[in-house]
Amino acid sequence: MRQADGELWFRLPTKGDRTQLVAVRLVTGEDDHPWAQITSPVGRVADIDLARLLELAGETVAGGAATVDGVVVYRHSIALGDTALDGFDRPFRLVVEVADRLEHELTGATSTDARRVILPTCARPPS
Repeated sequence: MRQADGELWFRLPTKGDRTQLVAVRLVTGEDDHPWAQITSPVGRVADIDLARLLELAGETVAGGAATVDGVVVYRHSIALGDTALDGFDRPFRLVVEVADRLEHELTGATSTDARRVILPTCARPPS
């Protein structure tokens, strides 16, 4: 785990020898209230079938796909304040699992060596 101003970074084990990078950052929502945004990279926009991405992302119960700096990310945000830890844990795990599944299906990544995605500025861990 790494920590920077308003951000936490994790590289979490998934299936087999795969890992998934996930960032949690404090953001201010359109409602001017604090939110925790959970983001995980999927792959480069140029390397992904975007129509298929939308189909797969549409099957999930929470979160969604976005692009940042040429990288597809899967993300979900949670309002902070009254949210208990268990209200954060399930969406956090969901983002990690869905992003890993999308990456595997859309890029063919099969191991930790497949982590060659160039992360967008907002998804780079602190040095």
